[in-house]
Amino acid sequence: MKTILVIIDGLSEDKIHELGNKTPLEFACTPFIDKIIEQGNHSQRTFYPSHRQPDSLNCILAMLGVDERYIPQNRAYLEALASDISVEHDEVVLRCNLISIKDGKMESFNGKNLTDEYMKKVSLNVKTTGEIKFYHISGYRNLIVLKKSREIMSMKNIPPHENVGSGMAEILSNFEHIEILKEFALRNEFSKNGSSYMFYPWGPSEYSEIPSFHELHNKSCSCVCSAEIVKGIAKAMKIDVVPLKNSTADVSTDLREKSSAVLKEIKNHDVVIAHINGTDEASHRKDLAEKISFIEKIDREFMSELYNNADGTKIIVVSDHQTSSLTGRHEKGNVDVICFEK
Repeated sequence: MKTILVIIDGLSEDKIHELGNKTPLEFACTPFIDKIIEQGNHSQRTFYPSHRQPDSLNCILAMLGVDERYIPQNRAYLEALASDISVEHDEVVLRCNLISIKDGKMESFNGKNLTDEYMKKVSLNVKTTGEIKFYHISGYRNLIVLKKSREIMSMKNIPPHENVGSGMAEILSNFEHIEILKEFALRNEFSKNGSSYMFYPWGPSEYSEIPSFHELHNKSCSCVCSAEIVKGIAKAMKIDVVPLKNSTADVSTDLREKSSAVLKEIKNHDVVIAHINGTDEASHRKDLAEKISFIEKIDREFMSELYNNADGTKIIVVSDHQTSSLTGRHEKGNVDVICFEK
């Protein structure tokens, strides 16, 4: 039987008192997900290896059957792969968020109050030395590539989306001894409308190889996604990646375009992976109402299409990891796994 795997990023989290001690998924109005649960089964489990962090890199690769020894330590290399950015064996690639700063603390991980158009404009004018290659990916997301060194590879991993509100002195101490990164960050600080902004390099990553999906499962596979990490995973595992015109990796994404692509791809593949990222972004913004609204949009515009049209197919709906809409952080704990044969 063919399988559609729907990964709703950061969907799951603990029950919330303000929602009548329900999770956002339980609270949201989701008639089609409710039908799938009623006609199938709903369980909970974890995917991340026990001594790793619950993030998309670790959870999705483990979910796809990749042994832990092949899972990279950080995800920037896979994001570079997603964007066709070359990374040599003697180079390191880092994620580079455009963050906002207020009162000496990180105010946001995502260029708060700046439009995507403005963030792109600023990114195209970033000042670098000849040793740093800077790439704008989308919105607040950027990558930098430079020669590998022991100091860079030993940087602590301090994700900005996990450290909103933390003091900048502590965050910047992670690379203040690495002159090239310190100079890059300081040279590209700017202010707009009373807020301060900085390009923040983090999460060093290097070239890595991952077994192909066909090698692991002897099945053909396609992926419908827009988040760079999932595109990178797909490319590394030699999974077909479907081009999308209106996908944003946030709550503004075109879910009808995604559902249409999934239904088209399942005709010619054994497995289709669909990744939806907006639930994770809303959770990181600590916007509970937005998360609930987006879950309902997923049910209305995406799950309804699969439920009504994916005949003879196994549908698995799963959250890769928990993301709390109260703390804005990934949390350890069980996630929802919903299985249904249409």
